[in-house]
Amino acid sequence: HSFVVVHQPQLPGFDYPLPVALVELEEGVRLIGNLIGVPLARVGIGMPVQVQFVEVEPDYWLYAFGERS
Repeated sequence: HSFVVVHQPQLPGFDYPLPVALVELEEGVRLIGNLIGVPLARVGIGMPVQVQFVEVEPDYWLYAFGERS
């Protein structure tokens, strides 16, 4: 639905620049999450993504979105 690229502030456990997306699920619900494993040049509105779970620190997991294969 939408996205931004975060450059600052840089927090441990994340790679920067960090694309953050507002993803609209098929059910119509929108979630905000990091985009991982997607080159910035390929990030775009409407790209299909799937949820992934990433351990950013020991025992601290966040959901994120990656390209749908």
